[in-house]
Amino acid sequence: MNSSPIVTFVVDKELEIANYLIGLSSYKRNKESGFPQMKNDFVEKLSLLTSYDEIRSEIEKHIEKYYRQKEKLQSLVIDINNEWQKIEKKFIEKLEKVHERPFPYNSIRGVLSCSHRFGYNIENLWFATDMLRNKFIAIDTATHELMHFMFHKYFDSVCIENGLSKNQMWDVKEAFTILLNSEFSGFRFQADQGYSPHAQLREIIQKVWQENHNFSETLVATINFIKK
Repeated sequence: MNSSPIVTFVVDKELEIANYLIGLSSYKRNKESGFPQMKNDFVEKLSLLTSYDEIRSEIEKHIEKYYRQKEKLQSLVIDINNEWQKIEKKFIEKLEKVHERPFPYNSIRGVLSCSHRFGYNIENLWFATDMLRNKFIAIDTATHELMHFMFHKYFDSVCIENGLSKNQMWDVKEAFTILLNSEFSGFRFQADQGYSPHAQLREIIQKVWQENHNFSETLVATINFIKK
């Protein structure tokens, strides 16, 4: 593992806007499919717009109150980076042990966000995290998103080979964050809550994991349950 940090938290307005767009897409998809989610008046407003320029303009106006406070944001990002660097090495080692795979990336950006949703971009190696609560919550979000990075790198192909749809793959990926509560609690401020429709799936993952402590075997059992 490199001596320099793998994850660096940053303030980046363009990536913040990109995170809002990811959140808007997810909000629309969940609304269309009936997946339970909290209503958000601002995102609801965005969902009624059809022009990218209009949507971007509304997002810029919405976030401007934070981005004009540059000194405070820089102070916040310094605090989060300092706190993260205390745990990163051991967290990555634990992530590798749980997945029985090496962590595949050398540099990832954690983008501070004032959104209610935190997306990520595997190709461009960034994820969004909470700027509005405290540094420990921002780190909790980071641990959640980094589990997704591992899943996409090593286990998407397993899901595809077993015939899961994109929605089923999303369910599995999200449900596996239940392992944050049993294996990574020492790195986190709060428990990972997950989504309520995934409660049974998370219980199954936790049960199988406790029996074998093997990520691949637990994934196969999870896929088999979903396919029934």
